[in-house]
Amino acid sequence: MDKKFNFTQARIKALTPPEKGRFDYYDTEVSKLVCRISATGNKSFIVTKRVDGNLKNVTIGKFPDVSVTEARAKARKILSDLGSGIDPTAAKRKNKIEQTPLAEVLELYLDDRDLKPYTVKDYRYKLKLGFSDWLKKPVNSITEDMVLKRHKKITQTGKTTANTTMRVLRLTLNYAHAVGMIDNNPTAILSKTRMWHKNNRKDRVIPSNKLQAWHQAVEALPNQKAKVYLLMALYMGFRSSELLTLEWSHVDMKDRSITLLDTKNGTNHRLPIPSVLFPYLKELKVLTGNSEWVFASTDPDSPMAIPTKPIKAVTAESGVQFSPHDCRRTFATIAEAVGLPMSMIKRLMNHVTTNDVTGGYIVTEDETLREAINKVANYIQARVTQKNNVIRINA
Repeated sequence: MDKKFNFTQARIKALTPPEKGRFDYYDTEVSKLVCRISATGNKSFIVTKRVDGNLKNVTIGKFPDVSVTEARAKARKILSDLGSGIDPTAAKRKNKIEQTPLAEVLELYLDDRDLKPYTVKDYRYKLKLGFSDWLKKPVNSITEDMVLKRHKKITQTGKTTANTTMRVLRLTLNYAHAVGMIDNNPTAILSKTRMWHKNNRKDRVIPSNKLQAWHQAVEALPNQKAKVYLLMALYMGFRSSELLTLEWSHVDMKDRSITLLDTKNGTNHRLPIPSVLFPYLKELKVLTGNSEWVFASTDPDSPMAIPTKPIKAVTAESGVQFSPHDCRRTFATIAEAVGLPMSMIKRLMNHVTTNDVTGGYIVTEDETLREAINKVANYIQARVTQKNNVIRINA
């Protein structure tokens, strides 16, 4: 059969495959339409045309899934697009990535980042919390109007929840925009319309005149892990996430210190254990020392979650409303009350201290840190221990 002929269903069907490689046949009706047949017998319709001096091949589909009539119609459309400067292959690829579901975009973002497990879990949780019905939607189907309506709906649950969930949506769609999945990030409408809620910085602490009641309620907890978790939050000012992911390998019982690795600000944070707190850790090691985690859960592969029920029990018993982060804020407040300089408070809290020239030269020695953190502990003890009403303090 001639290399060029008028394509018909019967003629294409009758084509015999070459012994090896592949062979191209050209349609006389649409000159750039090709039927390519391989040695395996596969027959495909393609359009071949030179664009800016380069040969461009655009696949239409396989025969007989695509008929001759359909192949000609699609070939004419492709040739028209190429003549107008439109690359059908690139357009097809773009259309495919634009159809990527929202949940998959977040996973692509997470794969491209070196994030801590807690952060990964938090991002997944917040995206599902605010947008469970959007997870399977193509990312290019999310509009500004949808964002505004969802923001209003989540705000009814809480302003902070609206902000935090929308931030995760924003970073997900920022990634989609960066890799060409979408042309614009629809969450930008929240800034344009000034819909983001103002974050009022919390200033709640455990009042000094309530420390005794709070401390007694914590001491009375039957849950030893929850007890030590709360006492460490108060006496050492650790973040909740730092405590929950603390491993025994990072606790030096001989040197009486704890080292947190790769913390929120990207550094390691080593802190002496206050004298009054050390006996509690010794008791806890008997309980969870065989686990990787200081605050182990029933699942050996994961630490415990925030002890919500014990926290509620302490609040009910002491009358003190508080969160684990309030304990950290209380620690910083007491550090100031005992006269520690701001540079020392920042060091104890693991806040950045190198943003000025002088701060970058200060290297705090362990004994100085130990003295400072025990000042905070002594202040607490002075208020939780009273004559004829002594809180147990292990020697």
